[in-house]
Amino acid sequence: MSETHETPAARSQSRGRSIGMWMALVLAGLLLLLSLYAVWVSRVVLDEDVFVDTSADLIADDAIRDAVATRAVNELFDNVDIRSEIEGQLPEDFKGLSGPATAGLRQASYRLIDEALQQQAFQSLWTLAMTQTHRAWIATVNDDLPAVSTQGGVVTLELEAIILAAADRIGVRDQVEAQLPDDVGSIVLLESEELDAAQAAFRILDTLAWLLPLLTLAAFAFAIWLARDRRKGVFELGIVVFVTALVGIVATRLAGNYVVETLATTSETRLASLNAWLVLTELLRVSFRWFVVLGLVFMLAAWLAGPRSQARSARGFLAPALRGRVWAYVVLAIVVVILLLSGQVNDSTRLLFIAVVAALGAAGIELLRRQTLEEFPDAQASTLLADARARLTGWWEAQQASSMRVKPAAPQAATDVTTRLASLFDLHSQGALTDDEYAAAKARVLAGE
Repeated sequence: MSETHETPAARSQSRGRSIGMWMALVLAGLLLLLSLYAVWVSRVVLDEDVFVDTSADLIADDAIRDAVATRAVNELFDNVDIRSEIEGQLPEDFKGLSGPATAGLRQASYRLIDEALQQQAFQSLWTLAMTQTHRAWIATVNDDLPAVSTQGGVVTLELEAIILAAADRIGVRDQVEAQLPDDVGSIVLLESEELDAAQAAFRILDTLAWLLPLLTLAAFAFAIWLARDRRKGVFELGIVVFVTALVGIVATRLAGNYVVETLATTSETRLASLNAWLVLTELLRVSFRWFVVLGLVFMLAAWLAGPRSQARSARGFLAPALRGRVWAYVVLAIVVVILLLSGQVNDSTRLLFIAVVAALGAAGIELLRRQTLEEFPDAQASTLLADARARLTGWWEAQQASSMRVKPAAPQAATDVTTRLASLFDLHSQGALTDDEYAAAKARVLAGE
């Protein structure tokens, strides 16, 4: 009896391939993490439609809206002497009340402006301000805006229109509009000394947003090619994708905590900052959650193709559905449709991801189908549907039979007649009923009246 022995050179080559596979998987995981962040920044910061939609979500948040209302009212009262304006409108005997009246008006203004920001007109002003800011930002980082240069320009968010609308809402616009400084409500987002770095970052992100996903796919494909056992390699790939997505979720949360603690100074601004971070990173967190699911799918698929008895039993159960292909591809089509409809953005990177998922799903179906039909050649494609129909029919018939089994109610009627006759007999014996009355009542009872 002959035995095959692996030579030292073969063992060394096998060990080298295993190490190379894991190095490629780790590299692919890092590239995947960077890809998701680069694509997120490209979508949220560089895509105007997504940026404006995100801005609308920001102003719809209670805490953020309250912070914007507070900023608008503070800008108005800090830049204009509202007290003097109120004092000038009061009769001589009541001018001493201008201070309390100004304080009361300021406190009431926070609530008035917060309520106003829930209305379409104010939200349109907010969306317009964010749109103009985004266009200025894009033109600046593309170096297409002469008025905003790297020597003397800034990119700002202008809230002047909201502040004027706030003044109009509390009834002082005509008195204060001319007194407001030109830079009222201007929030500097990017200063001139930062523009060179912003332009360089834009060009890098614009390239990485489509290059990194391709490099990630190449690294994963190379890792699978290096694996001696492709099924095991797919399982380990699933582990890497799953762990990378979890790391991304945790890193995003930690980054949000750092940003909030750095920027926020009060509990109110801290809540607004946290909510703004959650709104801005929603697309990123959704992407990470999808990759958690994808990693689990890879691990499940690799386990399903494995040699364990539980996996073989599962393949036997799926054999009828896999023989005809229809059921498997219907499930795959449903997954693809869900991916297409669940995303807010259908850019080239996301469509590439969906295409890769569809291609891998189809390849997995065919490989699993070939393996399953070799193991269970007698499986019939129609048995799955027939079994489901038979079980449903059996359940329905059992429900009908149990409902028909419960109700013998006739004896109660007989008992009721006996009771009534006994009562009539007692009344007749006591003389309460004459013979004729007793006979007539007895006849009606027996007749069922």
